[in-house]
Amino acid sequence: MRSPSALPRAAGALAAAAAVLLTVTGSVDTGTAWFSVRPLTDRSADAAPPVAQVPLAVGDRIELTHTHSVHRRPVYEVFSASAEAGLAMEEMRFDAHGANLPSGPETIDGVTTTFVRDGSGYVVDHHGRPLGTVRMVVGTADVDHRLAAGGREIRLLDLVGPGTGVELYVQTTSGGPIR
Repeated sequence: MRSPSALPRAAGALAAAAAVLLTVTGSVDTGTAWFSVRPLTDRSADAAPPVAQVPLAVGDRIELTHTHSVHRRPVYEVFSASAEAGLAMEEMRFDAHGANLPSGPETIDGVTTTFVRDGSGYVVDHHGRPLGTVRMVVGTADVDHRLAAGGREIRLLDLVGPGTGVELYVQTTSGGPIR
């Protein structure tokens, strides 16, 4: 059994470590985060537990790939984990135009994208535009939504059925989802 003074000593050691971290780095945030996917069982509720979680460092990239449901060509969306913004939109890549895909630069929430055609198709740079969370509907097997994060690949259809709404989000170790 621990002595009655063990808990205060442990708390004191933790506070001292945080003070050192704050002095050295200017922050007690170690830059760790979790990228998570949770189903949206009711559009008004967002308390469902995650069906997938991947540890990340702030700044790490998350890639969402799928086959466009209308024109049947691959689409790649790249997000990053941000301590301030949750998920941030970095870029989108595709090799042919399709429904709901950009056809030139766009200004969204005050951020203007850069639209470039290169040898492999189109690249849309979103310049780290803050999103908070991403809500989407999981497509059928021919759409095959997949996530790559933290060295792990997640096929959304392995977690939920087609037509299920999900929320992609980042949670820092110090609190809940960043919105």
